[in-house]
Amino acid sequence: MYNQLKSIARNLLPTAFLKANEERFRRLVALRYAGSTYRCNVCGTGLSTFVRLERGDLLCPRCGSLPRGRRLWHVLSEEMEVRGLKVLHFSPSASVAGKLREYPLAEYVTTDFEGEFTADKSYDITAIDEPDGRFDLIICYHVLEHIPDDAAAMQELHRVLAPGGLCLIQTPFREGDIYEDASIATAADRLAAFGQEDHVRVYSVAGLTDRLRKAGFRVAGITYPPNHLHGWRGGETVLYAEKK
Repeated sequence: MYNQLKSIARNLLPTAFLKANEERFRRLVALRYAGSTYRCNVCGTGLSTFVRLERGDLLCPRCGSLPRGRRLWHVLSEEMEVRGLKVLHFSPSASVAGKLREYPLAEYVTTDFEGEFTADKSYDITAIDEPDGRFDLIICYHVLEHIPDDAAAMQELHRVLAPGGLCLIQTPFREGDIYEDASIATAADRLAAFGQEDHVRVYSVAGLTDRLRKAGFRVAGITYPPNHLHGWRGGETVLYAEKK
């Protein structure tokens, strides 16, 4: 139902109109999914079901959050104290960014280099235009797998982070070693090799942890159990990279 409504709207209405009225449309569509079996922990909406996307992810029809965004919000709101921090957020989802803007943060800066997300800045993660030690918390979710020179990106994340500051990092992970091959360059070949047309590698938890440590971070990984109520599967890992 959700995908059908979305397809019809895109075919009939101008993109600019849809973007300007997205909140109104989401509110109306969410009525179709109202219930008490599930609850989106980002927007607080009770749902009879989440929307299952083609890849199996469960989307909240009200705020558009994906499982990784709901898990991230759980980390930020339930497991950490972020009030008063200076936060840099790469490629922010609208749902989580909206919640963070409501928080009494010392500063909240969003950035997206490719223009896929609404953001304040467009920083190149391999050359971040900010001074050393600028931020207390950096959120870098599903970004590094897009970056050919990930070593430079990690060094920059470390540089702009304040001593004792934390970088939350997640990517798709695989078992075994990191899989990357610079000769795989076409969109079709990258899709087949790495799972997405604009990915350049697939990390393993151990492999990414090792690279982050080489960049100067102290790293701990937490693998989260499933949460049926909030609609996320178990077994996904978040890396907590701290600047020593």
